[in-house]
Amino acid sequence: MKTIEVDGIKVRIQIWDTAGQERYQTITKQYYRRAQGIFLVYDISSERSYQHIVKWASDVDEYAPDGVQKILIGNKADEEHKRQVPKEQGLQLAREYGMDFYETSACSNLNIKESFTRLTELVLQAHRKELDELRGPPRAPTLARLEEDEQQPLGSEDTPKTCWC
Repeated sequence: MKTIEVDGIKVRIQIWDTAGQERYQTITKQYYRRAQGIFLVYDISSERSYQHIVKWASDVDEYAPDGVQKILIGNKADEEHKRQVPKEQGLQLAREYGMDFYETSACSNLNIKESFTRLTELVLQAHRKELDELRGPPRAPTLARLEEDEQQPLGSEDTPKTCWC
């Protein structure tokens, strides 16, 4: 659990990491059902982990709700000397799937906060209508109230000074 502040809104996020292990595959499908945002992560120093992204993306499409937000992550960017997956290859795959893309390093803390913040922003944008409803109805004046105000003399002490610009 982590709390992130985005656009003045404090959002508590819950993070699950299966590390792509097959033994978690059956329970992972259950987590997809309620997910609002998903990171698909591969290791830039492992072509094999990159190739598994297609399978994970397929699982997300099958089990996650429509409109789930996704970001592709190339991790271990601190191990440039071991790189097997060019950055351009990650960018291209992200474009194909319509996802944002970050290269990160958990070791050096590169783009960790940025990627979590971006995924949270995407989730908030996707649920903006629901958030607006939670905040309450807009405080726009009704037509009846405007007509009443027009009939009141300007500057009267009983009339609150209000501008409807």
